[in-house]
Amino acid sequence: MEQPAPLDDRAKDFALAALAAGHPSAESVGTLALLRHELSSHAGLGPWLARSEHGLDALGTDHVECFDVGGGHVPLYETEYGRSRGLSKGRDLADVVGFYRAFGFALAEDGGSEMPDHLAVELEFYALLLHKQQLLRDDAEGSDIVADARRAFLRDHLGSFAAAVARQPPVAAHAVFGPLLRWCAELVAAECASLGVTPAPLDFFPAKHADDEVRCGACVIEGEGRSS
Repeated sequence: MEQPAPLDDRAKDFALAALAAGHPSAESVGTLALLRHELSSHAGLGPWLARSEHGLDALGTDHVECFDVGGGHVPLYETEYGRSRGLSKGRDLADVVGFYRAFGFALAEDGGSEMPDHLAVELEFYALLLHKQQLLRDDAEGSDIVADARRAFLRDHLGSFAAAVARQPPVAAHAVFGPLLRWCAELVAAECASLGVTPAPLDFFPAKHADDEVRCGACVIEGEGRSS
């Protein structure tokens, strides 16, 4: 089996993925532009960089149309996924935040940060875990603690979530964010494989479908009640 890249190299990849997966900003465009020569032919980041050459507004519009508005948009928030998302949202958010607090990963309190369950934030946190484990390479106990956290975070959150976003048809077909999200999902899948993690299946159900399911379920219950 092919050996994974060193931890710090993987941490760098996750940090770059986090920058590109967030809402485009002057900071993310400027940072990735510094690596343009290195990344211009990158399968995941190359199309993003090419689009950024048309200006921040063009890239931002693409991002909004794919992830934030319209009937076919796909959210980048983990707690928007799953059939029971309305019931489990608070619990799942609390669990994500618990991981962050345990490793000193703090979100900005000035209102400029994404929600804790945004894909970009989860990717950035995983980059931090990889970096921390690299720093603890001579501390077996500390390294094991971080490795266990990586497994748990992949199993309970990022492993399922990244794959679910990437396979949504509007994302997969997008010229810029399709390649980016495929690469993100591949990064996460490689981590799962290296740690022996098998995340549970997860999918996105648009609000209309969820409402139809609720109404259908109510009809079944009502029908049973009338026949009894």
